[in-house]
Amino acid sequence: MTAHKRLSIIVPSYNDSRIERAIQSIKRFDDTQSVKIVVIDGGSPSELKQSITASLSSSDTFVSEPDKGVFDALNKGLDVCDTEFIGWLGSDDMFTGNVPASQVIALLAEYDLLVANLEFFRNGYITRVHHALPSRLGLTKFGLHNPHFATFGSASLLKSERFKIGLRGSDIEYFIRIFNRKPRVTSLSVTAVLQEEGGFSNSSIADILRTNLELISIYTHYTNWLLGPMAVMIKLSYKFSSKAYRWVFREQIQV
Repeated sequence: MTAHKRLSIIVPSYNDSRIERAIQSIKRFDDTQSVKIVVIDGGSPSELKQSITASLSSSDTFVSEPDKGVFDALNKGLDVCDTEFIGWLGSDDMFTGNVPASQVIALLAEYDLLVANLEFFRNGYITRVHHALPSRLGLTKFGLHNPHFATFGSASLLKSERFKIGLRGSDIEYFIRIFNRKPRVTSLSVTAVLQEEGGFSNSSIADILRTNLELISIYTHYTNWLLGPMAVMIKLSYKFSSKAYRWVFREQIQV
């Protein structure tokens, strides 16, 4: 039986009004009243904080204080979660409604991790897709990593590790450590999350170069000097081939 099990969705945010769209998508995702929203705010202006708290229920959690960036916020979210299962959502992202909370909770009663597809979008069009199957096959350390905003897991597993502050690829490094614990993993070949393009690691050519040089170091640490650079090449090839496909076969979405 899973009716009494609950799922927390951690939402890191700082001064981003799109978080209200994200919160509404979590409410549509929650078909069992078993989802707790955990907003970790980096100290946004009072007007936005009031708007966020007005969107939350008394059972949700709102923390607002200065932090050291998104990975620090995610760690704070892990610390305050008190449910059996945990998921995540960026403040500029949203659940699609294709995967309801009841399905996530039921699957996590049998598995340690659930990974679903994630689609990136910009200006109302899908720009690329990250598929869940590579993560299910344990290929995260080889450059086929599914973003964490379409990953759900048992609280005991996800709380066993922490994101490293100051590491640009901290999300990838964190999930390599999680998958190295050999969890029971299942996947869904449907899109659970829409993630808006952007982010600090892609804000400039210099940032892209710094991020990928760091990723070579991360992948090399968890594989070897040959597979590390190859993993980054695989990751970039996967990204650009998906972008090219979506540029040719354009798909519009309602945001």
